[in-house]
Order: sequence, then structure tokens, then C-alpha cells
Amino acid sequence: MRLLNTATGELRPGRCRATNLCRYCQKLYVVETVEMLTLDATEHAPGLWVVLTAREHLTRKECRRHLEALRKVARKVWPDVEWFVQVEFQRRGALHLNLLVKGVPVTDVERFRSVLVTRWCSRVDAEPVGQWAGVVEDGVGCVRYLSKMLAHGLKVEQSPPIGWKGHRTSQTRGYLVRPASVMRQEAKRSLRVKRLIHRGYDAQAAELELTMAESVKWEMRLVNPSTVVLPDVVKVPV
Repeated sequence: MRLLNTATGELRPGRCRATNLCRYCQKLYVVETVEMLTLDATEHAPGLWVVLTAREHLTRKECRRHLEALRKVARKVWPDVEWFVQVEFQRRGALHLNLLVKGVPVTDVERFRSVLVTRWCSRVDAEPVGQWAGVVEDGVGCVRYLSKMLAHGLKVEQSPPIGWKGHRTSQTRGYLVRPASVMRQEAKRSLRVKRLIHRGYDAQAAELELTMAESVKWEMRLVNPSTVVLPDVVKVPV
């Protein structure tokens, strides 16, 4: 399968989007997620981050169930609490959770940590000393942390093994300022503009170039592999 430019006949390979099977798509997903969270933080930045660990090897499904229980308890004190979750794999194979938290005053960081840690350690094989919570100092610090936290997962020792089943990231319904599908499209467009600027375009020219590119119509086309020469452009007979 190839993407066909209906105006020029150009063929391009597409993305499989199998982020747990393809290292390339996995890397692109992380880059886009960092950009999405950065755009979100410029409008409504998280105030706290939390790290939860366990000695046992939890599955993603088990983590989701535990986090639902933690949020249920937290909402009794902080009704507006929302968080973004990233799964990171330790070298020994166990995973731990990075949480970016909104809706909790930074002055309540110790109390918030106590509430979450007490509940977490009562549900999993973990000790309070292995859990951590801190304050995101400012907007710039938040953006730096987002990049560091998520990009860190690109390292081989922190990324999930190929074939692992589960979502590496998730967020509660109200965490993002707009729906995730909308924010991810905004992030993709923002990255395209940045790439054009990196290639030498100024901001205005990059916007014009991207607008022209977005007007091009692409279709999926099944192509005989023997007729495809990659990475050169191939013209499809009409």
C-alpha cells in the first residue's frame, strides 16, 4: 500500500501506526505526544508531577484499575483533579508511572502525595519511600519536564518491548484543554511548521508552504512491489 498524490502521481510509503510493533512509528508517537502536551501546557499547565513504582510486574490493565481507585479517593478532597499518565519501563522489566497533575494546588503537594501513596501502597507491592511527588515550578520548567519525561521513554532500556500490548500514555477526560484527537492534529501541524522553519523557511513562508501541502489530495493505492523504486518518487500510470 502506498499514498498516491492524485495531482502528480507521486507515491509515498505511509505510517503503519503500530506504535507497539514499529520503532519508527513509536518514535513519531512520542514526539507528537510531547508537542501535544507542550501546546496544552501553554494554555493550562499542570502544577504537580507524581512518580509511582511497584516491586511487582504490573500490567497496563492493572495500572489503569489502580489509578481509577486513586483518582476516586483524590476527588473527595480535590474534585477537579485530572492527570496525564506515561508508562516507563525499568531495566528489571517492571513498569512505573509518571503522572502530570492538574486541579490540585501546589501548596497541597505533600497532602496529595500522602493520599495517593497510602492508597497505592495498600493495593500493590510497594513502599512509600519508593514514591515521589513534586511541584512544576513554572511554564518553562513544565515544557522542559514534558520533553525530558516522554523523550526519556525513547531509550531502549525504558521503551516497551516490541509486541507489548497497552497504551504508553493516557489522560483523564478533562486533562487536555481540547479533545485528544483535536490536540494531536494541532501537534502534528505544529511539528510540520517547525520542520519547515528548520529547513530555512521563515514563519510566514512555512505557513504558506504548509497550507499548499494540506490542499493536496492523497489516496491509498495498492501497488505491485516490483514497480516501486524507493526512496525515489514513482509516477503511477493513469
